Amino acid sequence: QMESEKQSKEACTTNETTENKVSLTEKEIQYNEALEKIDALREQYQKTQKRNMSILAGLFTFFLIVFLYILYTFPPLSEEDKATLLRFPRSGKELVEMHSVVDKYTQSHYFTVTLAFCYLYVFLQTFSIPGPIILSLLSGALFGGIRGFTYVSLCATFGASMCYGLSHLLGKFLVVKYLSHQLAWFHCKIEDHKHNLFWYILFLRITPLLPNWFINVSSPILNVSFTHFFIATLFGLMPANIIHVRTSMVLKDIQTVGGINWNNIFILFGIGFIALIPTLFTRKMKKEEYSSFKKEKQIAS
Repeated sequence: QMESEKQSKEACTTNETTENKVSLTEKEIQYNEALEKIDALREQYQKTQKRNMSILAGLFTFFLIVFLYILYTFPPLSEEDKATLLRFPRSGKELVEMHSVVDKYTQSHYFTVTLAFCYLYVFLQTFSIPGPIILSLLSGALFGGIRGFTYVSLCATFGASMCYGLSHLLGKFLVVKYLSHQLAWFHCKIEDHKHNLFWYILFLRITPLLPNWFINVSSPILNVSFTHFFIATLFGLMPANIIHVRTSMVLKDIQTVGGINWNNIFILFGIGFIALIPTLFTRKMKKEEYSSFKKEKQIAS
């Protein structure tokens, strides 16, 4: 009887090992097939590469010229205000003076400042240029909580949608040429979550698992619908937008360096802790995936 139990256990272990080998092989096959599709797309998109790159360069130049024109037509600052802004604050008094100049300028030229802010945000987001997070951190101090959050949410979503459109119409060759392996990996993940794709994209937007710019440029190539992309972007970026705007408002409320408001300090620590939660969750997921993959590889070998 003991021998039969031992044989049955060995048979179960052999079956589990075989299943793990098969599942690992399926993952490798899925990745290789995705990579072959990406390579085929690169050959397909190469036919219109030169024309698309010329149009893309022209659009970038046009957007840049418009932004420089907006800056050129900005109402000038007085010499006293320039001197106040163009210095490093060494005391709480100088910090308050700098903020008062910015606040006064924003109130006096609200439309111009808002136009420049929104245009720059969309421009950077459209062409995947670093900088929108800095604008998000400035929004609360410039426009207040509700307006700052509204501007950032709309600009971030509109800019990401513009990036989606540019990648779909003009930038496919660049993406598949320089990000082929990342696209193949993302393609496998999308296939694994194709039955709940909206919630997966929403999850990616909330957590820092993938860079936002990569989701923007790769989604149209991997046939993520624009509706899912737009709604997931709008709501998925809201938690980060709230954190950025609230941080900006708390920093604005600090009046002096010596006289610290402990309520604001606690709020900042709370915001920092909340911001770390997605990162910690993502690290835990990566560790679990890595350990699972390592076990499967050891069993397969």
